Amino acid sequence: MSEIKMITNLMLQSVLNPLDKTEQQTFLKQSLHNNGLEYYVYIQNLPFPFNDTESRFLCASNLPHSCLKNLQDGIVLKNNPLSHINTDSSALCKTFSWDKNNLSNHPDLIRLFQDFPRLYGLDLPYQNMSGSRKSSLVLLRTSHPVSMHEIEQQLFQLKQLVFSARYLIRQHLVNHYLNTTYPVLSPRQMEISRCIATGMTNKDIADCLHIKSNTVKYHITQILNKTKSSRRTSGAFKALLPDLLK
Repeated sequence: MSEIKMITNLMLQSVLNPLDKTEQQTFLKQSLHNNGLEYYVYIQNLPFPFNDTESRFLCASNLPHSCLKNLQDGIVLKNNPLSHINTDSSALCKTFSWDKNNLSNHPDLIRLFQDFPRLYGLDLPYQNMSGSRKSSLVLLRTSHPVSMHEIEQQLFQLKQLVFSARYLIRQHLVNHYLNTTYPVLSPRQMEISRCIATGMTNKDIADCLHIKSNTVKYHITQILNKTKSSRRTSGAFKALLPDLLK
């Protein structure tokens, strides 16, 4: 009899690693093809204020980069260039066609339509963890409009595609953003950030962690410097963002 090999957690992790970028792209491409679609555009509104006067968005797309300059894999934008198609944020989904004659002259969309005179697809507003509905997943093709009959016929497959696309793209964007934005904080600084996020004062933190108030102030200064923040609460949320988005 042949020997039966036990499957370890490490073996499973190596096979079923959801963070593998190449496998993500391959899976999404195949899933789009199976549903008669070609492209995706995913826009994730950042979940916390970052001391900016405008909202910031993480964008990812498999559209050719030459078509839409700002929608490159994992870059940060100040504004959502696709916000004009999200007119009804309460809708579960919306079928639409992009017609260059009916759009505002957004410079990135003009570049897009140089190569794609018309696009058809589905816009699926997405509520992120802070409750904002400005995020969205847009599924596109160039051949013909998406009909409600088609959606009803392929509902199960579309649900699978939407679920996996949101998960895989979001994981990639979050890791890209965090790896290029914030330095690693020390365990003590992370601990103090968690305390700040619960509303504790510096004295409360010192008493809870059994350290001196000056030590708390020192670590808070380090948190503010590392997260480029001017307020302790904002700095704490930035420090905790890697844990909150996992």
